[in-house]
Amino acid sequence: MEDKLKLLKEGNKQAFEEFVIEYREEAVNFAATILKDYHIAEDIVQDSFAFIYVYRERIRDYSTLKSYLFSIIHNRAVDYVRKNNRNITLDLDSISSFSPEEQILDKERRKSFIKSFNSLNEKYKVVLYLYAFQELSYKEISEIMGMSLAQVKINIFRGRKKLKTLYNGEINQ
Repeated sequence: MEDKLKLLKEGNKQAFEEFVIEYREEAVNFAATILKDYHIAEDIVQDSFAFIYVYRERIRDYSTLKSYLFSIIHNRAVDYVRKNNRNITLDLDSISSFSPEEQILDKERRKSFIKSFNSLNEKYKVVLYLYAFQELSYKEISEIMGMSLAQVKINIFRGRKKLKTLYNGEINQ
């Protein structure tokens, strides 16, 4: 990874293209979970890649380039949400890896989960999404969210607890 980072900082176009190809899809999915609009998510991701290329000498020492990219996307997406007063929700249908048969069988349960997940506050939603769906480490999440490791752990714990309570209440209705 250090070689790739060095090449990116030097402005190597091939290294940058490989970086974009490797992370574009995940980045758009991440932005889409925050923005709930795929096209706006694509724009924000494109702007984020451009920002990284233009200001490549500013790349900080993150755990991974992915966490650096996601921190930029997170900040830009949250700014967009604040400027446009949009609610943040998650639609698991767009990121589901279930087979068609499993989707049919689990539809009601997934609806309950989505409703419960969308009832969480923004911070819990984003932290849980990064941890569960993007499988990022606590350290990477702390870099993306601008939180301490302790805050990340607390938010994941509290978010899970709240989600479990909401989900159990939804199922029992």
